[in-house]
Amino acid sequence: MSYFINATIELMEKEGIENLTIRKVAEQAKYNSATLYHYFSNLDELELFASVKCLDEYMQETLIHKAEGKDFQEWYLGQWRCFCRHSFQRPRIYNFLFFSPEGTQNLNEVFRRYYEIYPNEKEEKTEDYEGFLKEGDFFKRNEDLLRDVIRERNYEISEQEIKELNEMSVLIYRGMLAIMRSDRDKPTVDEAVDKTVRYLAKTLDAYHLG
Repeated sequence: MSYFINATIELMEKEGIENLTIRKVAEQAKYNSATLYHYFSNLDELELFASVKCLDEYMQETLIHKAEGKDFQEWYLGQWRCFCRHSFQRPRIYNFLFFSPEGTQNLNEVFRRYYEIYPNEKEEKTEDYEGFLKEGDFFKRNEDLLRDVIRERNYEISEQEIKELNEMSVLIYRGMLAIMRSDRDKPTVDEAVDKTVRYLAKTLDAYHLG
């Protein structure tokens, strides 16, 4: 499985996730297609495993703990900035991982099996890291971060408003992610990150959370 996953990552970075085929992966791994199907039910499952490994780059950098001297709002937007920078560099992979039916339905199980294949990587992770990986629902994960902001400052905001704010935030991100997945007329990664984080800050201001 490790050979096939590593071969898939190499091809995703070289040719793009949309150009992957079972035959290409098998050739890259120097095995035949029949052997690949012994370990993976289809190409989607293999892509998902490879995408999880790519996510590790983001997780190595992100500040899991609240940085000293920063309040939760600043930390929250910093988390978004880090995530946007990594995901906008590989928009097709991140879209597949968090928003495709294959990703959202199978992510938790894939994480579990992934660390069975790469146990040494799991040993290096903190509890917060593992908590992030176990939460496969992107909307739920961002809502949890928002609630930390609200709890820290004792804001007066209703449950409905929290849900609305969370949905707006994720839609802003997904809109820019879709733009970055296009092959033309897209901003640079830095421009996309700055614009997305600026709009996310405005959503906080709209609910007097700034």
